[in-house]
Amino acid sequence: MKKGFAILAVTILVAGCVSPPPHVFLVTPEMLAERQLEMRRYDGIKEAELLSACANVLQDLGFQLENSESRLGVLTVIKHRDAKNAGEIVVSIIVTVLSGKPMPYSKDQTIRASLVVRPVYDSNGDVLPDSHYVRITIQRLVRRTDNSIFVETLHDPNLYERFYDKLSKSVFIEAQKI
Repeated sequence: MKKGFAILAVTILVAGCVSPPPHVFLVTPEMLAERQLEMRRYDGIKEAELLSACANVLQDLGFQLENSESRLGVLTVIKHRDAKNAGEIVVSIIVTVLSGKPMPYSKDQTIRASLVVRPVYDSNGDVLPDSHYVRITIQRLVRRTDNSIFVETLHDPNLYERFYDKLSKSVFIEAQKI
């Protein structure tokens, strides 16, 4: 028992000596560009209506609702797609023939999007009525033929522009009660 306590004490002492890298909390230009890509502001619509419009657009894009917490303004959605790529398969066959070792290739993928709706605040810290920010991030998890997995966040501007174009139209329709 004393040995276990001593190990725990040393572990806590060593962990307390570790500090984060010096610039870990600095915002980089890349982070700002990413945020601009992922976020838009919408005015003149209530949060519940905006969240509903977001859910509708995501469903139109082939996603299934995974989780929804409307009180927090959060949605997560998911869709499954084939990830096979003819070029990748050809390269895999050539490498396998030349090396004698099978080279894995992508077989399927899960695409997940997380969306947050939050209020806009003025310079005094007061909530602006019917003004909200929407931020969406999109990730994909790719499974390969050797059962390995890789995950990446998607940064394709066309993907985000397509979503926000559809959302803007949906918000307009929602606001006009069409």
